[in-house]
Amino acid sequence: MRFRLLALAACLGFATLAGTAAAQDRAGTFEISPFAGGYFGGRLYGNTTVLTAPGTTTTLSFLEPDDDLAYGVRLAYNVTRVFAFEFDWTSARTDLRAPYLYGMSPQNPVAGRLRQNVYEANLLFNFGKRRAVGYFGLGAGVATLDRTDSTVDPQSLTRFTANISAGAKFFFTPRVGLRLDGRYRVVDQNSGDGGSCDRGGFCSDRWSHWSYDGELTGGLVFAF
Repeated sequence: MRFRLLALAACLGFATLAGTAAAQDRAGTFEISPFAGGYFGGRLYGNTTVLTAPGTTTTLSFLEPDDDLAYGVRLAYNVTRVFAFEFDWTSARTDLRAPYLYGMSPQNPVAGRLRQNVYEANLLFNFGKRRAVGYFGLGAGVATLDRTDSTVDPQSLTRFTANISAGAKFFFTPRVGLRLDGRYRVVDQNSGDGGSCDRGGFCSDRWSHWSYDGELTGGLVFAF
């Protein structure tokens, strides 16, 4: 009798462990994550003529997007417990400012507006278990830049983009949780105009083909 009880207890224990492992293994499941947070813009290079005062224009080698709101949605498929494939859409709208113009007022005037929509595919590598899952990712796609400057007609450009990301998901239940994400993105400006100048006056066009921006976002994640 004692042996039978021990055998039954062992079977129940293995069944419980198997059930827990199955609940933690998200292979074959989808996740959708609406999010919002901060957009941190980088310089947009290219010679641009802007209105700096009534009747006065200045040609600038770059404009600086303000930090602003970013929002969007991500859809992921967990191929295995540690590997996922994800599509995302991210949108941000912000002011474009001229760099600091010494001796002029205002020194950092608004020169236009930028609306950036990013569509990317990402590879995510998950780690951790139970209700907390960390990840890092690599992705690429396209960005549409709808840009309006003070002295030019609106223009819309589509450019290659790539990103690296890191974040974590905290599940309140097996199907609902909180997702935090940070990512660094490069966008190909495909422009040979303008260049990069530091405050000491040294200029180079080495980085004029690229702009760089970052995001810190958070939102809910729904698994199904």
